[in-house]
Amino acid sequence: MSCSTSTGFIVSSEAEGRDPMYGHGFATLFLAEVYGMTEREDVRDALSLAVELIVDTQNDEGGWRYFPRPDDADVSVTVCELMALRAAHNAGISVPKETIDRGVEYLRQNQNADGGFRYQLLHPQESEFPRSAAAIAALYTSGIHEGETIDDGLAYMLRYMPGDENRSSNQYFYYAHYYAAQATWFAGDDYWNQWYPAARDELLATQLEDGSWPDVTVGKEYAAAMSLIVLQVPNGYLPILQR
Repeated sequence: MSCSTSTGFIVSSEAEGRDPMYGHGFATLFLAEVYGMTEREDVRDALSLAVELIVDTQNDEGGWRYFPRPDDADVSVTVCELMALRAAHNAGISVPKETIDRGVEYLRQNQNADGGFRYQLLHPQESEFPRSAAAIAALYTSGIHEGETIDDGLAYMLRYMPGDENRSSNQYFYYAHYYAAQATWFAGDDYWNQWYPAARDELLATQLEDGSWPDVTVGKEYAAAMSLIVLQVPNGYLPILQR
């Protein structure tokens, strides 16, 4: 709340130059969950402004990028903003359907033939597991529950089962776990019953003695937070993670 500005942008001074739309998206998601459970008016005010900023900065392709300007887009930031908008919608905040539809179409256009997702529309690249898991999770929360896009995306994801030593990369390890758990949860028991035990066992095996998880890129706090969210998905504590 203290980082909410008059424009609706939620950003701290130290994060302003470091891809701040990621922070804005996650902060908006957080406030939406808080408002949905408390109905605090001050939270609603900040949340409404944050949603307006997301809606106003969607670019012509239908996505979002690192800064609140509608001049570029990538799959990862677009996922973050779409999930924030869904959480806000669930909490009773008005979100234009057109904004969601355009975001969904942007993700669809970034799906490769192998079922995974590239990074940007205008720069075709190979699929990567972390962003592909993120895209599938965002499609589910945006109301896309079936179809070729979902089926192909899930089939791609299953090639990267947790604990598999043949997994191509552990890059963005916790980011991937966070979104893959949500994607398979929404996909239903056929996927969840394969994925969650493997993800749970991998996370528990890598937990450190002090209760944290190792992460040299962002830090222990981030790794612990993401791991705990994944492990608690079956409990359904957060509205955004409820089927």
